Amino acid sequence: METKNTHLIKLREMKELMDLINPPPVFIEKIPEFRKKKPEDEQPRSSRSRLWRTKKIIDYTNPIEDVLVRKPQPKPEPPKASKPPRPGGRKTKKVEAPPEEAPPIERRVSFIDSMPNILWNFNQGKPIEQVEIPKWMEPFDTTGLFEPRYDLLPMELILIIFKQITTSDRLAAGETCSRWNEASHYYGPFLDQTYYHFDRVEYGDHTVPFKYFTQGFRYYPRLVFTQVEFNKHSDFWEVHGLWITELTLRSCVIRKKKFLSIMRNLLNLRRLELMQCDELFKNWTIEYNTQEPMFPFFLLCLKHLSLSGCDYFNEFHFERFITMAPNLQSIDVSNCFINLYLSKRITMLDRVMKLISRNRHLMKCVNLTDTPCVDDFTWHLLCDIEGLRLTHFTMAYSERVPLKEPGIIRFFTIQTELTHLDLTSSIGLNDECMQIIITSCPLLHTLKIRRCWLLSDEGVVDMHTLQHLRVLDISSCERISDFGINTFIVGRRHREMHELYLSLLNNLSDSTMYYIMVTFQNLQILDLDSTANSVTDETIQYIICYLHNLRHLNVIACTKITDAGFTGIDLPQKTFAIWDIEETFSIDRLKKLRILKVSGCYKLTDFSLRYAFKFMELKELSLSRCHQLSKQGIEKLVTNCPALEYLDLSECPNINDNCVELIAQNLKRLSTLKLANCPLVSEVGLGYISEYCKNLKYLYVRGCFKLPPDISERLANITTLRQVYKS
Repeated sequence: METKNTHLIKLREMKELMDLINPPPVFIEKIPEFRKKKPEDEQPRSSRSRLWRTKKIIDYTNPIEDVLVRKPQPKPEPPKASKPPRPGGRKTKKVEAPPEEAPPIERRVSFIDSMPNILWNFNQGKPIEQVEIPKWMEPFDTTGLFEPRYDLLPMELILIIFKQITTSDRLAAGETCSRWNEASHYYGPFLDQTYYHFDRVEYGDHTVPFKYFTQGFRYYPRLVFTQVEFNKHSDFWEVHGLWITELTLRSCVIRKKKFLSIMRNLLNLRRLELMQCDELFKNWTIEYNTQEPMFPFFLLCLKHLSLSGCDYFNEFHFERFITMAPNLQSIDVSNCFINLYLSKRITMLDRVMKLISRNRHLMKCVNLTDTPCVDDFTWHLLCDIEGLRLTHFTMAYSERVPLKEPGIIRFFTIQTELTHLDLTSSIGLNDECMQIIITSCPLLHTLKIRRCWLLSDEGVVDMHTLQHLRVLDISSCERISDFGINTFIVGRRHREMHELYLSLLNNLSDSTMYYIMVTFQNLQILDLDSTANSVTDETIQYIICYLHNLRHLNVIACTKITDAGFTGIDLPQKTFAIWDIEETFSIDRLKKLRILKVSGCYKLTDFSLRYAFKFMELKELSLSRCHQLSKQGIEKLVTNCPALEYLDLSECPNINDNCVELIAQNLKRLSTLKLANCPLVSEVGLGYISEYCKNLKYLYVRGCFKLPPDISERLANITTLRQVYKS
């Protein structure tokens, strides 16, 4: 008997252990309130079974009545020990115990059984009684089906999705709900890409849209003003000035008093750009002998100062500007000093060199593009500044390199930390200088040598050794041959290259274009503007096949391209043919394409628009001077490319009012429309634009002689319209 009891105890312990590992199914029980048990209700429990006998409650985020409870199981009674028989007594009969009933099999509770208050009618698929769903069950409807609530997604998932789309798409998505609006505007990396641009608006606290920004609750770190006249008072700068980090004024009319009142509130400003603000310096006269403080304050956080295109500021203005910002790291004086006398130009250039010398341990970026009096002596002055380590340098060097001790070669042997080098239109740059740049600056990330006409194959011999090079511009370098590009620039190894500009190079062959596509398969921007003799239908097929990450394609004035290149249909020779397998490609294979420029490809017809141009996320499309386009192609284009924001149909003689109606009704996000020199567009088409284009900002209708003269008045209901170019 003892052996049997020991065996039963072991079996019971094994069952308890299995229940702990694999708990039995649960059922839903409604508990009105949680109260402590009275002492008489308590039952003795063993220490081993305490875990699985206690009730386990799973609470949700919101308090609810229905909770999950583990069903308690009855405690098995121990078997009664039989009395030993009396000696000499009669034998007792063994009474067999009644068979134990098997416990009922518990089944798992379904979603339908979890809500007993609803009477379900599965024949019709609708509940008989409508019951209000708890808040925590909002994604479920009364039919038990799941309806996605994208506004309830975790913020981390929303940000991951928003990082994959463009800025315009993200701003459009931010208008759907408050949660998406918060994700699209207040995330740090997105804020760094947001600029608030005021273009040709009236300045003042009581004018639209400026008054909404003055009364706004958010802060605006980056502001751009274009052709704005600052002639009224505004409290905007006092309210939001401490949070402004970047300010750009382009061709604005602003006086000395107003400029000082604005700058006084921008103590945390890091970047200041004054472009073509001649009115500010014309009336701001400072005499030589006076010690007038131009700024009665200091901007200690200012790192970048740009005075690009300002011709009327003198050395006294410049001296007070740099005194106001003692921690400058970047200076831009491009297109300056053009209207000054020769002596004044030399004086201004000397002040710039003194600024660079004073901040030599901080200075990282210098821009001297189109600045007069930049010669070999200027290069030597930069070389004599000890401790200067630039990372970004931009200059247009037009003087011929001297034969004895050239300063440009000495400069690049010293500045070995350059990552961004722009020598566009440097006529004096020769092969020797280019070789020194390649060998001395191995960290180059961006190299722009557009219109450097003296460069030949000898200068770019080792360019393929620049492992960090990601942006290359060799446009208009006609002396660099097809062999030089193929052998010295492209090379034979796969490399990372994000942007490549090859415009106005008519000496490229099909084999070179093929090696470019195969080697640089991660290209995002490809510029082949005006390479008419090089870009053919086969070139377009190579681009479509290999460049899957391409976002910007420019083939303007490539007149050899036909419909076969874009669609892959009726090609005289298949792009790829292996044994009996032949394959061609359509341009809609480029899913990441955002900008496509095919202006001047006059062989393009409606066939390409109907069967190839299927881009759901294309933002900008240029079709100007494509004379064979008509309504049949536009009808398919506006359906297959609904996200277009920029459309250029200039000099397309078959574009009429019906085409304008299709464009206005289907392209809801269109902001720029160019219809210049379209003779068939009349007043009817203008009415369609006024009725449907609610987001239009710029309209080009030059040469449309059937339009009335009062175009701006007829489009007054478009609140977003900024400019109409009609003459």
